[in-house]
Amino acid sequence: MKKLKALTALLAAVMLSGCSMGVSVENLLIPPKLDEQQNEIYQALISSTGSGISLKYPKSGDHRSAFVVTNIDNEPSDEAMVFYTSDSVQAGEAGLRMKVLDQYDGRWQAVYDIACMGSEVESLGFTNIGEGDNHDIIIRYTMLNQTEKTFSVLNYSDGIIKELYSSLYSCLEVVDLNSDGYNELITVVPDKTTGSTFAMMFGRDGRSLNKLSQVELTGAHAEVVHVGTGKVGDDVPALYIDYSRGQGQYGTDVLYCHSGHLICPDSGMIGRFSNNYTADLASADIDSDGYMEMPGMTPLPGYETLPRNEQLCAVQWYGVTAHTVTQEHYGYYSSKYSFALMFPNRWYGVVTAVPNLLENEIIFISYDSATGLEVNETNELMRIKIVDKGDKESQKAATGMTLIGANVDSLYYCYQTDANAAAKLALSMSELQDSFILL
Repeated sequence: MKKLKALTALLAAVMLSGCSMGVSVENLLIPPKLDEQQNEIYQALISSTGSGISLKYPKSGDHRSAFVVTNIDNEPSDEAMVFYTSDSVQAGEAGLRMKVLDQYDGRWQAVYDIACMGSEVESLGFTNIGEGDNHDIIIRYTMLNQTEKTFSVLNYSDGIIKELYSSLYSCLEVVDLNSDGYNELITVVPDKTTGSTFAMMFGRDGRSLNKLSQVELTGAHAEVVHVGTGKVGDDVPALYIDYSRGQGQYGTDVLYCHSGHLICPDSGMIGRFSNNYTADLASADIDSDGYMEMPGMTPLPGYETLPRNEQLCAVQWYGVTAHTVTQEHYGYYSSKYSFALMFPNRWYGVVTAVPNLLENEIIFISYDSATGLEVNETNELMRIKIVDKGDKESQKAATGMTLIGANVDSLYYCYQTDANAAAKLALSMSELQDSFILL
């Protein structure tokens, strides 16, 4: 019992301190028990490699086991892929390796061993690139410094693994981007020497990958944070690549094909940032028209001179038409309350928002530089109140307001005033219904 308590204390200390003290949590934990098939594969691995090995597990994706058993060629039986490190690795050799094992007369045998391009396996995936029944293997790796990512595209046939392509990457997608009926491999690769970022599209030609097109992206990418698939123009498939510029700033590049060539319209001037009011935004089909939009931000009237972390901003939503980026919507966006209100054109530059977080209300006023962000009877246009469905007292406080929306947790009420009727700033009920969006 004392030994068990001591081990528990040591494990807790290691996890809390982050200091290995020569002992890792991985070494302290008991590995999962192998089933019969895994044990047969493991014994075949030991026979070909030696006993001084440690199994490595993909950190994400659909295949998280150290033993991935599936059919990766055109033969009827399954193969096994195992990632491992070996105590017998020689100086200059890659520490992380992958073994492919195949079945012969019902027995597992190691048939191929390759050096991996990273120190950790991020994910393992299977796909079909190009025309034909191809069994393509995509392995994503991270390096020791965790800041660089690499990938390999492999193909297994006749007992031999062939590497079709490998590279550093910041974004990797398999999608039919050129609408030819077959998947292409799309990669985004930063060039640290020039500071540029390039997108490349690869197609399959027999057992090779050929670069079909390349284009320089417009943004100064620090890290890709989100990739969305959507459309531009006349139902043209597109990738929306949201990236970090560093220091809480973000941007978006949109990538699509025209006449077989990659196109990236200039969106470098569209930027946004996260602060006390707005979390990081991603591209989205904000108006549910079947086409995605890219978000940008600009301070609402009255917030322009405040420090950036205190600026309440309008979100500008941009679409792509005829290879040109154009603004489609402008309005209020609340990450906290999960709704957006698109402003009509007559509100641009003359209406602003004032949050009343204690009452869970957003108040929209006509802006006058003389009174600033003060809310009074003459400038208030409307207010939106967010009420928890379980809060009966707050629902009573919303008596007299109009219910304009609801989700699983909240009710959304609106109250409009008669202020500025002469300026025709008030929204009709149909305008309000069209402009109010639950996120």
